[in-house]
Amino acid sequence: MVATLGLACAAPATAQQRVSIGNFTSAQSCETYVLTSGSVAASGSHTRVYGVGSHTSARYSASWRQDLVRDCTDNFPGLRAAITSALAASGRVEVVPRGTRGAIVLNGQVSDVGTSYSSVSTQDMDRSGNDAGLTVDLSLQEPGGSVRFGALIAKRVSMGSDFATEGFSSTASQSTTSVYNSLQRELALAVSRAVNFELDPLTVISVSGRRARVSYGAPLLTLGATVIVDGGVERGQIRCNVVSAGNGFADIEAEGGQSLENILPGSRAQFAEPEDPASNGRRLQRVNLP
Repeated sequence: MVATLGLACAAPATAQQRVSIGNFTSAQSCETYVLTSGSVAASGSHTRVYGVGSHTSARYSASWRQDLVRDCTDNFPGLRAAITSALAASGRVEVVPRGTRGAIVLNGQVSDVGTSYSSVSTQDMDRSGNDAGLTVDLSLQEPGGSVRFGALIAKRVSMGSDFATEGFSSTASQSTTSVYNSLQRELALAVSRAVNFELDPLTVISVSGRRARVSYGAPLLTLGATVIVDGGVERGQIRCNVVSAGNGFADIEAEGGQSLENILPGSRAQFAEPEDPASNGRRLQRVNLP
């Protein structure tokens, strides 16, 4: 039986999962300095002999020392607050204080914070870009202490780009503050998606022709995001794009205008982050020519 989109306006209500944020740390930027300190002391005497002249004597002493000082700055001081907000945005997770009995604990570490540069040049075109990126290593720990789930997610945000052809050129750039805030926001949403989809999987609610409705919406699913559904042995994985996102649901359409009528409501779907190869792979199936 094939359900229609009009029969499902939102995901069915489910009990909230209790999650506390445990050891979630971010990388630090550190600088090492050589600090020199010390003092100089001087003492002396002056003697004047009447009718003859004078005599002066002085003594100097110095004491110096050098120390190594390491100054570190937290790259994402607002990370815990951002993740807390992103987790609660789905309505499926209740964020509780650390140490709450029976709660699942989210642990993680942010690393590999840095920038990258890429450029492409041809006879007719030059293109270059700068990106800021990081990696987050996260895990979900059951109340008993065992690890239920783990993931390694890479995030990347464009800092600026340049494009030039004969007679035309363009430049786009963001301020450092804007790049920083975007990277922190994308990181928080990626963590929230990983946690929410593990605790309450992304599923197909209904199907109608080339369009299907899934059980999550904004802000975790955004327009243009990639969602993959299972088309069975013959069709394999079908890559879809989010075409609309509401409160608790989103509509997806298959790339290339494929039909989704064989996808069963209740089947699981998979979200692919923009940096995931699944979002950037081959679009068209290979077929044998007649």
